[in-house]
Amino acid sequence: NIGDNIKKLRLQKGLTQEQLADVFGVSAQAVSRWENNTSYPDIALLPGLAIYYDTSVDAIVGMDEIRREENLRRIHGQINDFVMAGQSEEAVRLIRDSLKVYPNDRGLLMSLGETLAHQADNPTATREAISIAERILQSNDVSTKAKGTTSANLLFLFLRAGQNEKANILIRSLPHIWESREILMPEVYSNEEYTEELKKCIIKVLS
Repeated sequence: NIGDNIKKLRLQKGLTQEQLADVFGVSAQAVSRWENNTSYPDIALLPGLAIYYDTSVDAIVGMDEIRREENLRRIHGQINDFVMAGQSEEAVRLIRDSLKVYPNDRGLLMSLGETLAHQADNPTATREAISIAERILQSNDVSTKAKGTTSANLLFLFLRAGQNEKANILIRSLPHIWESREILMPEVYSNEEYTEELKKCIIKVLS
């Protein structure tokens, strides 16, 4: 992400590529190549770039993001361990603490909703899980797969909470079967044996 980071910092400072090039005595084409990730700044330039933008070399080369992703992977591993051990309260506590550090992380938010959803005998947890799922579905930066999973979870949460009308509205908003992966795959792939077996499975499910 070096190129993306350099471009973001340049734009934040309101500079053109030519102006940044003048500051560091390189060509505008060199800056363009940096930002397109087709080449990288000479290592000797990195401290100067960091000082100029009042940031760190780690931030420019993306080490902050790498550490963040590694830390989140570790946290999700711990959450999974708690859930698998039946320690949902400990998992919820860890997720809430982690959200204080990474408040905009959708993965943690989804984990919180899913973990709360497992507390079937806790109406308060169910209500919060519903609220979280609704927030996720309204978000623009969540993948289609994540929204599909969240919609399925929310449907059963509505039913658990006795909100049958909301469940009815939600289920009617979901894609119909003819847009599903299993229906469309036989139309796309040419492997005859694979297609026939997949069709058999579909017919069995529908019958």
